Amino acid sequence: MHGKLARWLRLLGYDSVYAKSDDDHILLEAESSGRVIVTSDVELHRLAVKRGVRSVLVPLEGIESQLAAIAEEVSREFGLDVEEFFEPEATRCSLCNGELVEEGDGRHYVCTSCGQRYWEGSHWSRIERTLESAKRLALKRSRRAQRAGTSETG
Repeated sequence: MHGKLARWLRLLGYDSVYAKSDDDHILLEAESSGRVIVTSDVELHRLAVKRGVRSVLVPLEGIESQLAAIAEEVSREFGLDVEEFFEPEATRCSLCNGELVEEGDGRHYVCTSCGQRYWEGSHWSRIERTLESAKRLALKRSRRAQRAGTSETG
């Protein structure tokens, strides 16, 4: 359901596996590995929460909205600054989730698993625009949630 989202999370440096299996297998894998399930499937999310597996429910479409939802959850759950969440790290292959290593000049990387090579090409400006848009959305939602929390307690 979210293969594209998994690639974006890898681009940001997060260890992300795209599961193409049934709900039971996904839940068992998340339980045994300590992974967080990211899904738009409300029933899978409910089952995960019921079983004590961390799960983030994201919108079905819109990569910016999906990334913003994850950033909000990571910020709330782990205390990671929303802006820091959106800082790309060249550590994961966007194709296979393998480890990236620098190739010589620090501007080129190669995946140790599949051999894919990476560099900041002309497409990088589009990537940065998408990440910036997602970050603005997450910050806007975060500020709104903080104001709502303040008015409830104040």
